[in-house]
Amino acid sequence: MAYDTLVREAKDLPEEIIEQVVEFMRFLKYTSKKEQTKHFTNNTMTFHRSVNPLAGEFISIAEDFDETPECFKEYI
Repeated sequence: MAYDTLVREAKDLPEEIIEQVVEFMRFLKYTSKKEQTKHFTNNTMTFHRSVNPLAGEFISIAEDFDETPECFKEYI
């Protein structure tokens, strides 16, 4: 039943709109697969995505990071 409705609704649409519908359907299929958002496999290794990929790394920030740059001091 859903396929018939899909075909009937798409029948009168212009070609460029049908292309957008197809891309949106692919997007929906991609986001509905939880496995694709968790990891992907490259032949023998599995790479897991991380919320913070630099969590284990040290990131240095300049000592004057919080100071106002000279060019903005006249606006403060």
